[in-house]
Amino acid sequence: MRFRELSNVELEALSEELTQFLVVQGIDDELWRKINKESPQKAEELVSLFSDTVLQKVYSKVGFLYFVSEQIFSIFKIEGEDMEAIVIKNKSKTESFQNLKSVMTRITEDKNDYEVLHAKRALGDKILDEIHTLTEKGCLVAEEELWQYFSQFCKNLTNKASF
Repeated sequence: MRFRELSNVELEALSEELTQFLVVQGIDDELWRKINKESPQKAEELVSLFSDTVLQKVYSKVGFLYFVSEQIFSIFKIEGEDMEAIVIKNKSKTESFQNLKSVMTRITEDKNDYEVLHAKRALGDKILDEIHTLTEKGCLVAEEELWQYFSQFCKNLTNKASF
């Protein structure tokens, strides 16, 4: 899977890393300038390869992600090539999830107007692609403590479903 291209601002911030990447590829400053001038498509391919390399490195360090919408809260634990998810579906007709705090408040009010789902699956070498897809859909990096909170909440439930 090809990841997204880094923006010019991101590339500028990573200019030293890009230079090191090009050196490893056997491309010095003079050759890089020549490639940019004579083969802009080749230069774009190299930048794309660099972008993928950077994002793979970043994604490989992600341990937890979460997402909040009006109807769904999801939190994910990434461990090696496995991903575990806890999803809380809002069933209320009058209240929506506004943010993380509102989700936490709702589940402690014991209204039973939500459904909790739990799943774990092995993704193998597709794990980085899945992390990329989730971040593209709006997931944010979470801390382990947030996962622990929802994991404990899930363990205490008797009416959770698996998917």
